[in-house]
Amino acid sequence: MLNDEQYKRIYDCVVNGKAAEAQKIGEDMKKAGVDSKEIGKVLIDAMNLVGHRYREREIALPQLILATHCFKKILVPYTADAHGKEGIVVLGTIKNDIHDIGKNLVVSMLTVYDFTVFDLGKDVPLEKFVSEAKRVNANIIGAGTLLTATMPELQEISNMMKEAGIRDKVKFAVGGAPLTTTYAKHIGADGYAADAILAVEMAKHLIKGEQHYLSARQDK
Repeated sequence: MLNDEQYKRIYDCVVNGKAAEAQKIGEDMKKAGVDSKEIGKVLIDAMNLVGHRYREREIALPQLILATHCFKKILVPYTADAHGKEGIVVLGTIKNDIHDIGKNLVVSMLTVYDFTVFDLGKDVPLEKFVSEAKRVNANIIGAGTLLTATMPELQEISNMMKEAGIRDKVKFAVGGAPLTTTYAKHIGADGYAADAILAVEMAKHLIKGEQHYLSARQDK
């Protein structure tokens, strides 16, 4: 369990972009026996603040990217022991959307929790989600967007999965700021998660064959 000093050290590193200290902090936490889930909760708290500051234009894009870099570096010591045994996930941001910070956080957290993740990047053609899932024999396809204009494309991925004959074998999960559990269910997605921590829990349920929708906010 994290003590107050450990919490503040992790939180401060991300919020203030102390990249030079990030991996050492992760190493110290691991040596101290701090569970990666506890680390993840602090990282999400910190990124929520950073995201708020960015939206309010209190910080610029370079500071947001630096915070994300710190997030990932703190988790490096934990990913070293990961062997990808939990399952295989193909993940990306859909075409016409170049936002990938949230997606990168999900990739990091899934890797820590022993998933094998094939990161397709951003602005990904829809057919690539399906072709890559078939190539690597994925358990889950995860697609996200930060733009309301591209949300309809998510359902098209599900349709392509059906046409390729993998919809009953591969779970489909979605995420991104404009999405809700209601929308995820509406387009027939098996799962939805509001942040990177919840994405791990969702993925574990999907691997078991269960649908799972996790929102950190109240959907209307």
